[in-house]
Amino acid sequence: MAIKTILACISSNDYLKSVLDASERVASGFNSHIEVLHVRADPRGLVPYTGEGMDGTMIEEIMDVTEKESGLRATKVHDAFKSFCDTNENLLLNGDHSSQATTISWSEEVGREDEVVSIRGRLFDIIAVGQPAKDQALPSPITLEAALLDTGRPVMMVPPNLPSTTGKHIAVAWESSTEATRAISGAIPLLEKAERVTLLVRNPMEPPEISPEQALNRFAWSGISAEIFQFSGESEEVGAAYLSRSREIGADLLVKGAYARARVRQMILGGRTRHIIGNAEIPVLLCR
Repeated sequence: MAIKTILACISSNDYLKSVLDASERVASGFNSHIEVLHVRADPRGLVPYTGEGMDGTMIEEIMDVTEKESGLRATKVHDAFKSFCDTNENLLLNGDHSSQATTISWSEEVGREDEVVSIRGRLFDIIAVGQPAKDQALPSPITLEAALLDTGRPVMMVPPNLPSTTGKHIAVAWESSTEATRAISGAIPLLEKAERVTLLVRNPMEPPEISPEQALNRFAWSGISAEIFQFSGESEEVGAAYLSRSREIGADLLVKGAYARARVRQMILGGRTRHIIGNAEIPVLLCR
């Protein structure tokens, strides 16, 4: 197995470097292609939300402002992308599938970012997105949700500040949910290349229980040597525990199933997944 295509979603230049650095670290192990996607807001999409009582002139002014702001943002992001490529000589700009190198390209579309990503993301092995920020609109949590729930692909959520490595020591949140098994399956290529893999095992586990020893046997068939790190799940919220234990063992990537419990899409981004999304300090590979 190999990861050959990565879609890196860049909504603003604030997170561009961290998302592309993390994507490049993953891609370099497989000579993958990174497609950098920026979605410009379509001002026509605002018309249904402008509300009653607005005349044509007011609506036109709002659309003009939106178009100007999205154009300026796109220019800044593209300039930051070019600067990133200029300072990363190991990346081949616009190489094709026959290139024996890690390649990167730029793609720009107009529309709603979440809608574009929910469709485009289905073509890629991994989708990389910036971690939603509490004090700013971008990166958007709606885009992260669309990537997770609508593409069927693993999503690597990248925080603004990266550790010095990504994927050298991978922590796996060991759970028996179907979401967790999908995340682990999507992470197998990364686990095969990792220098160290640690299963984070909550004690007691939630039913139905699959013992971590069985996981070690499964990983061995893929040539993956893993170790078990057990912790008590009674003293703190499970999502917080996964993050603190990842920090304790020095992991630089966490693999986690997302939204394993019933939820109402954006209304209940509940429990451990929401905590991890809001508080992770290392990249997290999520899968629904």
